Amino acid sequence: MDVGVIVLTLVVGLFGVASAVLGFIAERTKLTWDDIDIDRFTDECDYPANPAYLLSLIAVPLLAVAMIIASLAGGCCGCCRPRHGASESKRIAGIVAAVLSWIAALLAGAFYANGAVWNFPVTRYGTTWCRLLRDGYFRLPALLSLAATALALVSYVMLRARPPAPAAAGAGASGPKPDAPQEPPVGEAVAVRQIKTQN
Repeated sequence: MDVGVIVLTLVVGLFGVASAVLGFIAERTKLTWDDIDIDRFTDECDYPANPAYLLSLIAVPLLAVAMIIASLAGGCCGCCRPRHGASESKRIAGIVAAVLSWIAALLAGAFYANGAVWNFPVTRYGTTWCRLLRDGYFRLPALLSLAATALALVSYVMLRARPPAPAAAGAGASGPKPDAPQEPPVGEAVAVRQIKTQN
């Protein structure tokens, strides 16, 4: 495997996994009903500061950097002809993987942003109830971050792949050498000299 492919895979994987890990940590630290101070007389919901707000805000740019690096390295999601000349089927598969990775990344970013909004330290005035994110909310964008990263790497590898060498070019390269003894082709009649040995 090429060193550039390994380095890019490590960098993109690091950013994508870091985004997912922050999502899983945000799930553990998000607000619960015990954290929210509810005033029954004024219908105020006091949301205190917590780490989930900042963690989800950091996860979004990490995922964005991973996606941008993978997309640029893969030739702008395959829209530009890759310089390595992937075969048409691999190019189409790479473009599909790139589009799906961006869809997963945008969904993850939207979920992270919504989670950040509802973990923002602020006082909200509700009419009859205070809103709280359900359990497992941050797991979804974390899993989407992992999926987006994996699809982006698949897209990069598919768009970077070179097509197999044509058979005609391979036959010419492995043709007979002028100073090597030639073997006759199979099925062709060949005259063989007989050498008599003296006893």
